[in-house]
Amino acid sequence: MHRFYLPSQQLRGEYVSLPEPLAHQVRNVLRMRIGDVFTIFDGEGTEYDAEIAAIHHGSVTARLGDPRPCVGEPRLHLTLFHSLLKKDRFEWALEKGTELGVSRFVPMRTARVIADGVSAIKRARWQRVVIEAAELAGRGILPLIDEVHTLPQALVRLKEFDLALFAWEEASGYSLRDAVRDYRAAHGDAVPRVALFIGAEGGFTPEEAQAARAAGCKIITLGERVMRAETASLAAVAALLYEWS
Repeated sequence: MHRFYLPSQQLRGEYVSLPEPLAHQVRNVLRMRIGDVFTIFDGEGTEYDAEIAAIHHGSVTARLGDPRPCVGEPRLHLTLFHSLLKKDRFEWALEKGTELGVSRFVPMRTARVIADGVSAIKRARWQRVVIEAAELAGRGILPLIDEVHTLPQALVRLKEFDLALFAWEEASGYSLRDAVRDYRAAHGDAVPRVALFIGAEGGFTPEEAQAARAAGCKIITLGERVMRAETASLAAVAALLYEWS
């Protein structure tokens, strides 16, 4: 069944008039007809069956069924602090991170970032990427995308988390698996709020790793192989979500 996002403020009655981009997709791309049913979710954990009640040249009206809780969310609340990458690679990380189950994205401008500045147009594009990925993946809660942070600004936020992992390609001897093992040894079956830090194309500098360690991050290695930044982020995200699925 097709699945689409609409914010909760647009879902306050029995009938909803679909906004033009979605109406166009339903009417002209998918060629749905009166009586066809799809799913609408509000990005806050609630979804509805929606039956097309009327189709006009410029509009589509759907009748909402009873609300129900979404079931597509992982137990783990994972915030991905990801250094900015070149356009397509950062959007790919957002898309696949959303599909896997990342709860929040915090873009960072770190020492080795070579990406261009972040405009309102780019942020709008990021939001569309996340929405489309959430629709596809059956997510119930739409991941948030924060404003761009510097690393010091990001490290100030560590008090929000139970476990902070800083993936650094020059680290050795202490892996993501070790960090998970140590957390479980101290906290049992509790599911943590996790912050995961991933660097830019050139990784983090030694000074950045030192600052992260001083702030309370666990500096981890993701193995002996060299990965692109977006690959490293998704490998770590998938491993963490597997551990606390």
